[in-house]
Amino acid sequence: MSFRKRLLAGSLAAALTVGMTTGCTTVRKSDLSDDYSEVVAATYGDEKIYLDEVNYYLRNSQIMYEYYGAIYGTSIWDMDGMEDQLRQEVMASIYQTRVLCDHADDYNVELTDADKELVKEAVDNLLGDEANADFMEIAGSDEEMLTDLMTKNALANKVYQAIISETDITVKEEDVRRNSISYLLFTESEEDEETADEETVSEEETASDEETEAEEETETAAETEEEKKFTQADANMALKKVQQGTSLEAVGEEYGLEVTETNFAVNEEQTAAFGEKAVTLKKGESAVAYEEGTGWYVMVCDSENDEEATAEAYESAVEDEKSEHFSEVYEKLDKDKFKVNEDVVKILNIVDTPVLNLDSESDAPEEDDTDSAEIVAGDGTEETEEPETVEEETTAAE
Repeated sequence: MSFRKRLLAGSLAAALTVGMTTGCTTVRKSDLSDDYSEVVAATYGDEKIYLDEVNYYLRNSQIMYEYYGAIYGTSIWDMDGMEDQLRQEVMASIYQTRVLCDHADDYNVELTDADKELVKEAVDNLLGDEANADFMEIAGSDEEMLTDLMTKNALANKVYQAIISETDITVKEEDVRRNSISYLLFTESEEDEETADEETVSEEETASDEETEAEEETETAAETEEEKKFTQADANMALKKVQQGTSLEAVGEEYGLEVTETNFAVNEEQTAAFGEKAVTLKKGESAVAYEEGTGWYVMVCDSENDEEATAEAYESAVEDEKSEHFSEVYEKLDKDKFKVNEDVVKILNIVDTPVLNLDSESDAPEEDDTDSAEIVAGDGTEETEEPETVEEETTAAE
């Protein structure tokens, strides 16, 4: 089963500050029933929220925490406060779902028979897939709990969609227009800071020392060649050749440099010299910009409007406005008291109960591969999006 993560802006702050209280009683695991469906972890008004639901939410969120820990080659739980942060996010998500479901009538929202059928199919697929067996053992979920959880999520998502559909979108594509720039980076040469004493070879230097030094120079020759250093004159000459009609690619080959493509928001203030110069260029124009400590950017404007980059920027800006609108509306919604028994929730062991299963080192995620990486947990769950601070897990009924 695949979950899409959607940020419900402002919900974490709201969940932790509006109507949420925590219990202080000391609870031992031996005091609890082995059946989490009988253990009350929180209440929302008169409704009891059981530990099995909390456990299922927690294990699904735990996957992403462990995933990013695997990326950086460390245990994410070694970082102070990460376990508590995960628990807070889970309880905030549960709280938010209850609040939105409570206001379904206000937005004339209900689940259709088709929605309910999709929920049933999702539950059946989750429970019927043998690949989920290990995860389900950790999550400890049954059909009744999953059906209730996914039904609430589907309804809450419909309310969320109804709220953001009322957003007054003010941003325009021109406001976020991005250009397209190709460039060569001429890395700056380091100044020779050696002193006269350092330049003078000591008469006492032995032949073996000289041989060792020669070997070291030979070993680093390739690296030095790869990390070519240039001067301003090199960059200016390259720019001149481009302006005389030589392609940027051809100039790059001459200097052993590769062309890189990027884009800039033309209507936003730029703080670096590269960006400041890039947003002033018209299509086909070229220029050079110097960044201290980096070098010279010899650039060409390929387009004053990169349609793909502009469309992505516009979509992002629209989502920001929707999130802001949701946050404003959500803050004003009536909410019942949400009481969390933290001692009960903390019974759920996180550090010693990993849910991410990487079959081999070859399956380990790479740092720059987050968009396409597939996370396979014990439940066969696939996660393909970066985790949000607060998320709503939507079902197929979305």
